[in-house]
Amino acid sequence: MRFRFRLTLVSMLLASTCLFAQDMNLVKLHVDSFIAAGISARTTNAQEMTTSAQIPKLWQRLTSENFLARIPDRVDDHVIALYTGYESDKNGPYTFILGAKVSSKKNLPPEFVAREVASGQYAMFTEQGGPPPEMTVNLWKRIWSLEKPGTLERAYKTDYEVHYSPANDVAKSRVDIYIGLLGKK
Repeated sequence: MRFRFRLTLVSMLLASTCLFAQDMNLVKLHVDSFIAAGISARTTNAQEMTTSAQIPKLWQRLTSENFLARIPDRVDDHVIALYTGYESDKNGPYTFILGAKVSSKKNLPPEFVAREVASGQYAMFTEQGGPPPEMTVNLWKRIWSLEKPGTLERAYKTDYEVHYSPANDVAKSRVDIYIGLLGKK
C-alpha cells in the first residue's frame, strides 16, 4: 500500500510538471539585432549557487556606483542582463553583461564592454508584479524545465533579460527573458 501511494504521488508530480511545461506561455518571436553595453563577468550557473557568485556583485555595482547613468547613448531606461559567450550549455561558463541597450558603442568608457545581440528567433518569457530577483529566478527555473522534455531548443549563443522597474514599484515591475533558439535545419 505504501509503495502504491508513493508511486501515485510520483506520477502526480510528473504529470503536474509536464502540464506546467505545456501550459507555460511560450511566445516565439523575431528580434532585430541591437547592442548592449555594461559591466561584465565570466561565470557559471554552478558558481552562481555559491558565495563566489558574480551576478549579485554586478547588480550591487550597477546600483551603488550608478553605472546605468554612466552608459552613453542609451536607448531607454531599462536594464539589460545579457548572457553570451557560452562555452557549451547551461552547465558551462558564459559571460554575463549587466547594463543597457545602446545606439552606439563608440563613446563607451573603458570600464564597459559591448556586445551585439544577433537578430533571430527568440522565445520570450514574462513575469510581473513581484520582486525582480525572485521573478528572474522563477523564469529561469521554468526555462530549464522546458529544456529537459525538448520543448525549448536553445542556441546557447545569446540570451537576455529586460528589467522594467517603474519608480522601484515592485507591484509594477516586470522581467522579460529572451532565449535564443536554434535555427531551422
